[in-house]
Order: sequence, then structure tokens, then C-alpha cells
Amino acid sequence: MTEIEQIQLSMGGFEVNAYIVHAPEGDIIVDAGAEPEKILAAVQASVAAVLVTHGHQDHVDALEPILQATNAPLYVHPDDASSTGVNVYEPLQDGEDLVIAGESLHVLHTPGHSPGSVTFVIGKDQIVGDLVLPGSVGRTDLTGGSWEDIETSLRKVMPLWEDETKLYAGHGPVLSAAEELENNPYIPLGLV
Repeated sequence: MTEIEQIQLSMGGFEVNAYIVHAPEGDIIVDAGAEPEKILAAVQASVAAVLVTHGHQDHVDALEPILQATNAPLYVHPDDASSTGVNVYEPLQDGEDLVIAGESLHVLHTPGHSPGSVTFVIGKDQIVGDLVLPGSVGRTDLTGGSWEDIETSLRKVMPLWEDETKLYAGHGPVLSAAEELENNPYIPLGLV
């Protein structure tokens, strides 16, 4: 059975999350932002892929050593690919279904925090990057950010939320979608 493990990383005192999806046939690393040795220490099987939710430095800064150590392919949305510093990658497309290491992942293009932000839907759960944060959403004042886009992206992911859905955010604890619906003032009303 697939498990999503949160790896809490420190980037010069700034906290950021990476995730390892322990899938039936291998591991998938998501958002290698810092401390590559800590990420690699949590790997339990061969790494089948490295995924990026978005190209901001705190989510991609450890990509190079992770890719060298694992020899795994990198998946990133083309709109954020130039931010990764990696030239060879598999382009993620909105609405596509990937099967990696025996696990199905549904890809949703969810811009707003960055133009190439994506959300990975795994079963009932979502790895959301900085789309949803504890009691908040990702910043929209950075280059390529847009409040209108982030609201549209939220409206894209929210219909998939169920009471037990977990949201694996780029910063902070793993979130309950139900609790965010109830308490997050930035979540658009009237959808779920």
C-alpha cells in the first residue's frame, strides 16, 4: 500500500517539506528543496522518479544532487522548468495520468503561486506544493504569481476533496482538507 512520507527540511532556517511516495514498486521523491542527504536517507526502495510541484528555489535547490544520486527522471511543468536548472525533464501536462512505480498519479496544472505549479492527486490525497498552506495559500506577489489564477486552481482541486483527504503542503504540517475548508479564510466558498 502506498504511503506518503513527509520530510521536513531546513534551508538556512527556513522550513520546507519534501515528500517521498513509497509506492508498490519503488519510491518517488517530490520537491527536493534542501538537505539532499536527509531526503536520500528516507528512501526505502529504488527511486523511480523525481517530481516538482513548482520551480521556486526552496522546492528545487537539492535537485542536482538528488538526480545524480538516483539517476531518476525529473518531471516538471514546462512553465516552471527553467527555474529548476535542469535541462532534461519529462513535461507534466494538465489532466494527465501517470503510472510511476506501480502508483497512479493524476496531474492538475494549478498556477497562481507560480506559472507552472501542479498538484499531484494520489488516491484521495493531494500533494499541493504551495497552493494551500496552513490557514493560507501560496504567495501571489512573486514573479508569475496571480491571485485570480490561484483562486481558479483552488476551484479545480477542491471538488476532489473528501472528508479524509490529506493535503501535503510545501510548508508546515500535513493538512486535513476538511479542516482547511472550515478554517482557511482564503478557500473560495460554495464549492464543496
